[in-house]
Amino acid sequence: MDSRENWKTVSLLVCVFAMIREIRPIKPFITSYLKSMNFSLNQINEEIYAVGTYSCLVLAIVIFLITDYFRYKPLIIADGIAGIITYLLLLGTPSLFRVQIGQIFFGFFYASEVAFTTYLYAKVDNKQLYQKITSLVKASILFGRFLSGLIAQIIVSTNLLDQDYLLYISILSTSFVTIWAFFLPKVKHSLYFHTKKEFRENIQLHQSDNEVTIPENAANNVPKTSKLIKITKVKQMIFDDFKSAYKNTYVVKKCFWWIFAFVGHFIVGLFIQVLWEDVNNNKKDLMNGAAESIHTLCGAAGAYSVGHLHYDWKKFDDIIFTIGTFVLALLLFILYSCNTLWILYLVYIIFGTCFQVLLTITTSEVAKYIKPDSYGLIFGFNMFMSLSIISIYTLLFIQGFIVAIGTTSQIFSVSMMFASMSALLFIVAVWKFTNSGK
Repeated sequence: MDSRENWKTVSLLVCVFAMIREIRPIKPFITSYLKSMNFSLNQINEEIYAVGTYSCLVLAIVIFLITDYFRYKPLIIADGIAGIITYLLLLGTPSLFRVQIGQIFFGFFYASEVAFTTYLYAKVDNKQLYQKITSLVKASILFGRFLSGLIAQIIVSTNLLDQDYLLYISILSTSFVTIWAFFLPKVKHSLYFHTKKEFRENIQLHQSDNEVTIPENAANNVPKTSKLIKITKVKQMIFDDFKSAYKNTYVVKKCFWWIFAFVGHFIVGLFIQVLWEDVNNNKKDLMNGAAESIHTLCGAAGAYSVGHLHYDWKKFDDIIFTIGTFVLALLLFILYSCNTLWILYLVYIIFGTCFQVLLTITTSEVAKYIKPDSYGLIFGFNMFMSLSIISIYTLLFIQGFIVAIGTTSQIFSVSMMFASMSALLFIVAVWKFTNSGK
């Protein structure tokens, strides 16, 4: 990081990007909007959202491979452009094919979220600040979602504007952040393809006596090396980071929870609006925006509170997560069995709060036991594994390759997954307790 660039300034630029990126008031009412375009709930569930799930998986692999090579900023700009295209394709009276194409762009928009967090890691040399900047970005994202839900609910409840304006505001916000991304400082080095060592070597080539000149394209003019050798070197670095992280059984256990818990949260978040629409059946005005706002705000408050607790989570980790995961399973079972819209909203808010608390603990615990530089790599891999499981689940049970199940049954299956995780954690806790005295 250049001496002229303060980490707080760079963090502010990224946090503004992250916050405004989330101001997409169409999101809490996207199912309702698509339904008004004469798409059935089955079409929305099986033919539209499913495409988004598959595109997230495929594009997560692509983004994972090219983000480091292109040094983050181009991907951040592309992220904003993908968001604009996603919502532009919904204008007017879109065909099913047009909406599905939009979902492919949304897959890129969703999967590239990791780019602006790892961008900050590359811009900030001080590894002691990684936890702080991670929490700042996360808080910005959650606050943006809160504002988005609030704006959406005010517009819908007051009939101040037509529902189409939710889409216009979403396009406006994504357009703003795309322009904003151009003003982010460039990254001169990255974790794997453009390392600091290469950058320093190139600077040394331009040294003259006691003067040091750093050309603008210093990061690109690294000493000529065979591309094959460089790729082999990058592969070895990535393998070493994987090996360093996953040889720790505690990290493996936390990553296992993160992967499957994210699967459950993703499925619930993706199809909860379909459930609300199904239960409501046009009887009253939906309060999706308010529910999403409170859900996000409570989740942020819970995550922030836990993040400031100085506690040895590892000591009672299995018991805490056994209870916490069982609570998540119980809340989802209530969602499955309840037919009252207001109770569904309330349970969804509590579920989101509990999930964010446990996720914050998991994320911070993994960060403690892996190399700071490999944070993006490990959680990027975890994201890929989660999306792989979600894609398989979508193919088998939502699109009906084995059997098609309804939205309530999807919620029930996720509830059973959390219950199974809780049972497994309980067995591990008992095993550790019985062996601790030996």
